[in-house]
Amino acid sequence: MVEEWLKSTKNCQIPESLVPKCPVCGGNMEMNLRKDANFVQDENWYKQLEKYEDFLEKAKNKNLVLLEIGVGFNTPGIIRFPFEQMAYNNIKTTLIRINKDYPQTMLEIGNKTISFNEDTAGIIEDLKEK
Repeated sequence: MVEEWLKSTKNCQIPESLVPKCPVCGGNMEMNLRKDANFVQDENWYKQLEKYEDFLEKAKNKNLVLLEIGVGFNTPGIIRFPFEQMAYNNIKTTLIRINKDYPQTMLEIGNKTISFNEDTAGIIEDLKEK
């Protein structure tokens, strides 16, 4: 299925026939993004949040690299701002930010941040070659 999708992609768009449909209303499905009242935050979401928070607690005062790829200001309170806070609060944390449009970071963590303002796809291709 993925190969079919990739072969059918033109100008970064896929054919309408490959867009998943809602089993209730038949409308096009969308990614679960925190953009409106339709964001699904169910029991599983809370379980995953608990696992994430447990991981962060165990990572305190240990070497930690935060890799942030393409996170802008649509919902900065979900990833962008918390990552900056973690880097600020933990001396052993480094933030790597890959963001063509918004590579800047807080001045207070400038020495703990590695920013790339190049195209994300290009950076990933370069890393794959290494």
